[in-house]
Amino acid sequence: MTSRFACDLDTQSLRTTFHLSGESPVWLPSRNVTPGQPAPVIRAGNRPGHRQLDLMLWGLVPHWAKDMSRRPYNARAETVATSGMFWAAYRARRCIIPATGFHESARSPRWLSLPNNQIMGLAAIWENWEHEGDILHSFAIVTAPADDLTRVTGRRLPVLIAPQDRETWLTGSRDEASRLLHAPKPHKMIFADEPMAPRPDASTPSKGTKG
Repeated sequence: MTSRFACDLDTQSLRTTFHLSGESPVWLPSRNVTPGQPAPVIRAGNRPGHRQLDLMLWGLVPHWAKDMSRRPYNARAETVATSGMFWAAYRARRCIIPATGFHESARSPRWLSLPNNQIMGLAAIWENWEHEGDILHSFAIVTAPADDLTRVTGRRLPVLIAPQDRETWLTGSRDEASRLLHAPKPHKMIFADEPMAPRPDASTPSKGTKG
């Protein structure tokens, strides 16, 4: 499961990299984003071809939930289209999480990134949950099984959306989105550094579940 990631870009860098429009909230670069915290989310804008930046809580609360007792922060690519927890968001509210790296295991974390610190787009879904007049925006990252080349880092990894596929993931059909989830992974682009010791200031993930 993916339980921590970094997004070292500030708001203006995100706007430039992802060709965003409209006003954007302030995002301060962080190397320690964990479930239960707000994080930058790229989603389709209100006009065709436009994208916008929002800050949402990591840990998805479906619109029909009675409370926030269950907040899965990962969704499986194999079942995201059919799971009662995720299918509605997958159908209409797909998004991208910008990241510069991530790691999997809190016990022996390995840091993964792209060559030259390229920005990654992690496949995700988002939801709106209303409670007593307030609206909570939240998301879950979509993961897929690791194969022989990447299993050393963990059993599951986030699905990466290539730059040329971002618009399809955000606004395409369910069939088009499914093809992206199950496409061959760009293994040669991903590398693992030496195991990274937990940071002294690392926060503890919330009680949300992995999905």
